[in-house]
Amino acid sequence: MNAVFAGFWIRALAHLIDFFIWNVLELAIEYGITWPLNLNTVWQQVISVIATLVIPYLYYVEWPIRKGTTIGKSWLGIRVVDSATGSPMTRSQAVRRLYAYLISYALLGCGFLMVAFHPQKRGLHEWISGTHSIRSGRMRVNRDSDPTAPSKTVEAH
Repeated sequence: MNAVFAGFWIRALAHLIDFFIWNVLELAIEYGITWPLNLNTVWQQVISVIATLVIPYLYYVEWPIRKGTTIGKSWLGIRVVDSATGSPMTRSQAVRRLYAYLISYALLGCGFLMVAFHPQKRGLHEWISGTHSIRSGRMRVNRDSDPTAPSKTVEAH
């Protein structure tokens, strides 16, 4: 079977949805703790730093390894899988993917923009983590096929 790789625009929309969700969660936790307790500025900053580190980890690592996708990707029918096997990504891959997002942002989004031009719709974060984003209602990557061969792909936009 061939995989249907998720294209740039649908993934960009999923990323915006995910970004909105985790920022709302982060703000809710920060203000939900600091405001009722009337904490001083130093403690507000401590809570803010902790939330800024913990929420993205939980959202982009723990949730996807349990559910196979983030909430935004799920709403748009996208799953993240191991490139070699087509099975769900591992925790190690999810952590590498999260840190690779930071590299892509540091490169002014060029790591994400790779998705638009790569034949398998892979971004820098996917190369680093060894993953693919596929349309979940479609076919999975076959374990016996070579997922890096462009002739074995069907692109979805």
